Amino acid sequence: MPSTYKILVTGSEGFLGTHTMRHLQGKGHTVTGIDIDKDIFKYGLPDQRFDVLIHFAAYVGGRKGIDNNLYRITKNIELDRQVIQWAETHVDRMIYPSSCASYPKHLQTQHGTPMSEDMVGGETFDMYGMSKLATECMLKFAKVMSHIIRPFTIYGPGQSMDYPLPAIIQRAKQGECSVWGSGTQVRDWVHIDDALKVFEYLVHREEPIVLNIGTGIPLTFKQVAEIIYKEVNGTTVPVQIQTNEPEGASYRYADITLLKSLGLEPTMSFAQGVRSMI
Repeated sequence: MPSTYKILVTGSEGFLGTHTMRHLQGKGHTVTGIDIDKDIFKYGLPDQRFDVLIHFAAYVGGRKGIDNNLYRITKNIELDRQVIQWAETHVDRMIYPSSCASYPKHLQTQHGTPMSEDMVGGETFDMYGMSKLATECMLKFAKVMSHIIRPFTIYGPGQSMDYPLPAIIQRAKQGECSVWGSGTQVRDWVHIDDALKVFEYLVHREEPIVLNIGTGIPLTFKQVAEIIYKEVNGTTVPVQIQTNEPEGASYRYADITLLKSLGLEPTMSFAQGVRSMI
């Protein structure tokens, strides 16, 4: 097994793509990045071979995904189909970041059950999750070895305001402690540095795997807002609940038994992660 690889990263200008390229280049890999709009839809995928493809490119979920935009979802599925078809003849293996949104709707609307890798199947909470599940199904029949990862809520420096954590941090800096929805929604927040260790491991792994990326620690949005406000301002205030705003799925956190067994358990606490962003 070689120590370094020739890697293609799609979605290289996004949050995950930018961090992943920088990390892998720092490990000595030869990394090429292409962007969804500037490159893929305009010029297509490169006619050359790579050892590994990491396919981040997508029209994303986050706060933008709450509206279940059908046009964006169908474009994602078509993009994934094109990339998989290309990968069958151009790479040795593919890493596909699916999503915790691909888990069944009933798991995302009831509290108490961490999501394990074998729990997929059936109706998802939203169309974004269904599109991710559809691509997972395509990969099962594709002629390319693939790793499917299901990230939970990855956060870190450089994330855009389209995602909840930077928005909550910005409001805290303005003296406001508030969240969208009821504040009881649960998420599993994993820092980008911990996620990068998983991506690096999968670059070297030669056997296919389906793997959650999370901490196994559920935090409500209310708890998150309280921690952020304290880290920013050194004190606590009551959380303002914006019930007129959408809140998405009520419950998403990971069973990380498999992640732990591989020695990839996250090490950064949520408070430490917030400090990296303020």
